[in-house]
Amino acid sequence: MLIKDTEKWANHLFKHAELGDERRTKRLVKISHQMASNTGSSIVKASGSQASIEGAYRFLRNDKVDADNIATAGLNSLLPAITLSNTILALEDTSTLCYRHNVTKELGHTGAYKQSSSKGMLAHTVLMVDAETERTIGLGAQHRWCRKDENFGTANDRKRRKYETKASYKWQRSSEEMSTRFADVMDNIISVCDRESDMFDYKTINNQRFVVRAKHERVVNADGDKLSPYIENQSSEASYSVKIQQKGGRKARIAKVAVRYACITIYPPKKHKKLGGMNLTVISCNEIDPPSGTSPLSWKLYTGEPINSASDALKIVRFYELRWRVEEFHKAWKSAGTQVESFRMQTRNNLEKIIVITAFIAVRLLQLRELVVDKDNEKSISCDNFFNLLEWKLLWSKTETKKAPNTTPSLHWAYYALAKLGGWHNSKQTGVVGWEALWKGWFSLSQLLEGARFMQAQQQEM
Repeated sequence: MLIKDTEKWANHLFKHAELGDERRTKRLVKISHQMASNTGSSIVKASGSQASIEGAYRFLRNDKVDADNIATAGLNSLLPAITLSNTILALEDTSTLCYRHNVTKELGHTGAYKQSSSKGMLAHTVLMVDAETERTIGLGAQHRWCRKDENFGTANDRKRRKYETKASYKWQRSSEEMSTRFADVMDNIISVCDRESDMFDYKTINNQRFVVRAKHERVVNADGDKLSPYIENQSSEASYSVKIQQKGGRKARIAKVAVRYACITIYPPKKHKKLGGMNLTVISCNEIDPPSGTSPLSWKLYTGEPINSASDALKIVRFYELRWRVEEFHKAWKSAGTQVESFRMQTRNNLEKIIVITAFIAVRLLQLRELVVDKDNEKSISCDNFFNLLEWKLLWSKTETKKAPNTTPSLHWAYYALAKLGGWHNSKQTGVVGWEALWKGWFSLSQLLEGARFMQAQQQEM
């Protein structure tokens, strides 16, 4: 559950951080609270006073403070919430954080060319979501690393390298980390991964539940049948409609999708012949009669979950559809929400600390947005569960021309009012609010509140 108060939220996340000194832990809580209260701001703007600014930079420059210890505290704080869910989706994805300032000498290559001036880190994130409510619970794991110079341009040698030394090992590393951290509830966790994770090694992890999008055209039975023709020859068991959002030149549309499923056996690479085959279910989703000139929606999903009916198959498809949530997390992390790529720390160690802190803030922003979007009954829910009287009346005064109502307006109204305050105009007629507009609005409201509270305090002193 989201903790609205930023100070209580920061304390919940980091109060048990083991940083070698209680004062460091208190400083971590304070920095996180200040940055969460001033989303998208620099450390200087978020800190406020000169003493707070100096304290924040002293903390970030302290070599005795390790980014992994900060992350561990935040990740471990998730356990009480995890135990309340019957089924948890572990949504996995990798993103690149790019930087161009002096610290790049300590970072790795992010592009296709070794001479590129852009350097950075890769971050593999696991976002935990309740499968029943579809609400974001928090971060379940995160691993950060830099590509080494000696490994750059050696893709052709990857088959000769040990699995544990490859970047693709990130999927198994995350599973092992979750198995340790959430050992008591690991049976309730299903990893949901994209095509990059379609590796035999990953799918053989003991007791790991998964939904993986297929990438390779594998043999799926002892007769030598290949995946695509085999599954497409199965009869369609169900169909459903999915909304495809507008993106770039692609228009928004409602796609009708045919669903098929079948039990298969996939076989290991030659080097792992002794392992034998693995029994799975494959589910295919193919768009029916897509518009001319558009790429049809087409997925093939592997899972070890029992599929005994079309409704079981559709449930797995929905799990995979939710994987976009971790991509939304990355947008919140990089956009005006926290602007993680805008920080200019002068060493990798210092930079990684702020990267970790802002990752948790980005999750909080994602949870805030979930309160007011994608709800079937959002127009009937009052915004007073989230905005107090002063907050929503300030928001009303800045975005509406008519007099404020006597009853509290809806969360639906508050969401779009925040967007308007941030400069959103729905120019594309999609109704979709981008992160930048939303958090500009949130920051503007925070500034208005600060001014209003100052005026209230002044009046009380008079």
